[in-house]
Amino acid sequence: MNKLVWQPPEVQVNESPAHEPLAVLCEGKWRGVEHVLCRWRIAQEWWKRPVERDYFRVSLEGGVICEVFRDRSLDRWCLQRVYD
Repeated sequence: MNKLVWQPPEVQVNESPAHEPLAVLCEGKWRGVEHVLCRWRIAQEWWKRPVERDYFRVSLEGGVICEVFRDRSLDRWCLQRVYD
């Protein structure tokens, strides 16, 4: 089961020089990324407002699996989904 966040909140992420997540601030604690399970990029609705995002499904320390994305236009990270 998972929980999709319809209005994804901004989240703090330590990232590599290649903009890959290394750690996510989760419930007030930094949790390292143990594995990047998958990644993908979307670029859509360019005729309205460009949406360019890099998504990552990651396994964090402590067993949390979540999806975060980096909004390339705004240079910020958001939490999209948490798996349990």
